[in-house]
Amino acid sequence: MFIKKLVEKASIKMPLGNSLDGLKGSDVDPRLVFHQGVPSGGAKFAYDNIQKILALSTKDGRIKLFGEDNAQVLLESKEPVPSKFLLFIQNQGILINVTFNNHIEVWDIDKKLLSDVYIVKEEITCFSVIKHSLFMYIGFSNGNISVLMLDQEPWHVVRMKYTIPLSASYGNSTEESDDTVVTHVLPQPAAESQRVLIIFRNGQIILWDIREIRSIFRTGGKILQTRYNETRKVSSACWVCPFGSKVVVGYNNGELFIWSIPSLNTGNSLATDYNSQNTPMFKFNLGYKSDKTSIGSVKWIYAEGKASRLYVMGGSDYAPSNLLQVVLLNEHTESRTIKMGLHLPEGCIDMEIISTSSKHRQNYFILLGKSGHVYLYDDNLIERYLLQSQSKSSPSLPKEVVVKLPLADSNITTAKFISNNSNFFSSEDEYYNQLVKNYPPLVPIETNLKDGINFSSSNFTGFSNIRNMYITGHSNGAINFWDATCPFFTPILQLKQQSENDFSLSGIPLTELYFDSNSPLLFSGDQSGMVRIYRFKPEPYASNSFMSLTGGTKKGTDHVIHSMKLIKTSGTVICMNIDHSSRHLAVGSDQGNVSVINIDGPSLLYRKHIASEISTGIISLQFKTCSLHGFEKNILAVGTKDSSVLTLDGETGNTLSIGTIHPKKPSKAIFMQVLDGQGEQTAGSVTKDGLELKEGIHIEDATAKQLYILLCSEKALYVYSFAHAVQGVKKVLYKKKFHSSSCCWASTINSLSDIRLILLFASGKVELRSFPELTLIVETSVRGFTYSPPKLKSFSDSQICCSSKGDLVLVNGDQEIFVVSLLAQRNIFRLLDSVSCIYRKERMPSQEELVPGPVIHKEKKRGIFSSVIKDFTSSKEKHAPLLEKKDPKESIRELSAIFSNANFACNDNVDKPTMDENQLELNIDDIDLEDHVEKRKEQSILGALNKKKLAGTFQSLKGAL
Repeated sequence: MFIKKLVEKASIKMPLGNSLDGLKGSDVDPRLVFHQGVPSGGAKFAYDNIQKILALSTKDGRIKLFGEDNAQVLLESKEPVPSKFLLFIQNQGILINVTFNNHIEVWDIDKKLLSDVYIVKEEITCFSVIKHSLFMYIGFSNGNISVLMLDQEPWHVVRMKYTIPLSASYGNSTEESDDTVVTHVLPQPAAESQRVLIIFRNGQIILWDIREIRSIFRTGGKILQTRYNETRKVSSACWVCPFGSKVVVGYNNGELFIWSIPSLNTGNSLATDYNSQNTPMFKFNLGYKSDKTSIGSVKWIYAEGKASRLYVMGGSDYAPSNLLQVVLLNEHTESRTIKMGLHLPEGCIDMEIISTSSKHRQNYFILLGKSGHVYLYDDNLIERYLLQSQSKSSPSLPKEVVVKLPLADSNITTAKFISNNSNFFSSEDEYYNQLVKNYPPLVPIETNLKDGINFSSSNFTGFSNIRNMYITGHSNGAINFWDATCPFFTPILQLKQQSENDFSLSGIPLTELYFDSNSPLLFSGDQSGMVRIYRFKPEPYASNSFMSLTGGTKKGTDHVIHSMKLIKTSGTVICMNIDHSSRHLAVGSDQGNVSVINIDGPSLLYRKHIASEISTGIISLQFKTCSLHGFEKNILAVGTKDSSVLTLDGETGNTLSIGTIHPKKPSKAIFMQVLDGQGEQTAGSVTKDGLELKEGIHIEDATAKQLYILLCSEKALYVYSFAHAVQGVKKVLYKKKFHSSSCCWASTINSLSDIRLILLFASGKVELRSFPELTLIVETSVRGFTYSPPKLKSFSDSQICCSSKGDLVLVNGDQEIFVVSLLAQRNIFRLLDSVSCIYRKERMPSQEELVPGPVIHKEKKRGIFSSVIKDFTSSKEKHAPLLEKKDPKESIRELSAIFSNANFACNDNVDKPTMDENQLELNIDDIDLEDHVEKRKEQSILGALNKKKLAGTFQSLKGAL
């Protein structure tokens, strides 16, 4: 999907004895296993109101889907192009994504694949779907409109013959300044199969009759001039009436108008005429015009005539106090407009209204900030505030909730990932199924909402019951253990930073963790230089119940922790390593200090300062045992931030090498490790300097393992001889420079008895290389998978770590988690298929999920919006007479027949009469004065349509006369 494999030819001779049966290209399969959270760079929302699926597209061509039961799926387009329009075909499992390069992508969200890409040569300026159908309108910059249809098996786009040319809808424009770009094509509510509203950028609003193939009403546009003849262009629009009799239009100068539109389901459909109207029925005064803020988007919620609301979002690059407002459209309001402003910390680029799947429907208003953050409002609180804002006891202003990962209350500052515990599989899938269902959802589309995650350490039974474990250190000093057996990381244990006598949280950020699962021991280092040693009790730990995600009595960690000791070092701790044989812990700081601690005491054995003229800081420490001049020595290899490497006597701290080894042009080092390899050195041989290597190594086939020093900097990779480095001699065995991008993170993995090197670059590229030859095995990239190293003394917003099996976990702030696997046939998680199930074929829409009909209320005193919402409440009483409602399937069949035929002989040169031109002459014998219901089922569809067309034209003529 996103993988591009480049296998380098090995130009370097393999060392003697190197196995050719190790990791090959076929053993490697880099892939994104799971993505949790809100992807960065969000651009557009879409919502399936029946399936309860929220879609969020990004600027780099990704689409994240959120469904019920915490289901999450990340889709990826072929090209990293942002979305122009994003719409669901409701309850069909189809998502339409129109990109900025005018490609129409058809996503089958049941199969999670891209079913079709329809390429359009013209510039698409608007897009809409006809309700209850597979038909779509697309408007172009040249003013024309085409009709598309989705065909099945597999889903693909078919362009229909029916078109709406500019010359037919708008008329022949005589002015070159006319901006006839189509900005909105809105099927008329309750008459989607008969009429469509066309809005041009210059403000012209045309009501098009699909069957009569002509425009029947015109309003708006250049007839409404501004005071200073400023250019007014349409920037947003939506219906504000369930019958399609009112449309709200926003303009780039901040004006917002409601226009009256003739409707088949209200009295104004049989008014005296359909002549053009020059004046909007209502003008809003929300302050956008004075701030010169364009109306970026409008959304409307129909609430049975009681408290219908209009959401208005500004579209400027800055964020004035009234950037986002909600207006109450209610006939019972007082003389002035009832509105409220929602004050967000940043400007927004999109908004959507979603609802829960519970029995009592609950609406939520969600916003997408320019930073990529998603904000959430309880729409019930917004409605209550608007209704009660005029009373003496006005409620408090609703507060936004930022959508975050339920990882913790504080930022992650360091992390470790441990995968594939060999003792696992004692728990059943039902246990993890329950965890997933109770996991707090990112967006509230669940039946049972949870407030958040709490840790209940009294329910933690031991590490051996966990397949994958994620350990995080936080800015408040806390250490959290997460069960990562299933894709949703669930909390199992929390250790708070404390002193031996003071159990209060000190709040010093953690900077390094080291977990030894064999002991088990946990070491933590913080920004102040304090090292804590946690010793765990033998397993299993006492537990009375399963772990609770949302509560549970916190009884402390006495049943888990045997003891906790502290020892002070100098400087911020940035690396740690343990020598199991000597029970020594080496600690490196940002000030260049190396501290070695006896963990049994604990006591500080010695402290060594490593000076540097370029950059201080110890990035890596590693113990190795070898025989030096016939004596066994415990050697401590030290890697510094300036790319220098030196060796110390592990017991005393004395320098063994004469000097440090380093590249000719030092750059910032990010990784150093001492690794085994197959070498040409025979067992028992002694170098000219009297150094004989061993790491508790048994001699086999007269060949001893050779030790290498792997050093990775931002600019290059180096493999040194450890034997030479001990004496201060630089011998470069292998070297690889980076040219296209700088390296920002590195690690090693062990698989099939081989060692492989993982490199992550600032561009997002990921490389897997062999060791020690540094040959490229595979190169890949994952969109959005970028890591920003910490700068100076600040912490990075992203944290990355890797297991020994090649499983990478990247956490980007509090928004998203990537889990990437590099090796083939790796099943990291349980229940992966379950949490990726978005579409439910068996789901049927409830009555509340369908568009609600109007509710008739008794006549009461009307306020300023009485003319706006009169259709909502009393229009049925004024119908004259109501048209018979058709079966939607029958209407779609008729549409299919209409759209399958070319309605104009030549779409480029069409001279079709519009409402402002002479009407067709009718003969009295052609007029059918009877009811317009089909009397014979065998009558052809087109024949019936022609009959209705004549009748409709007659009604128009009657109104004109």
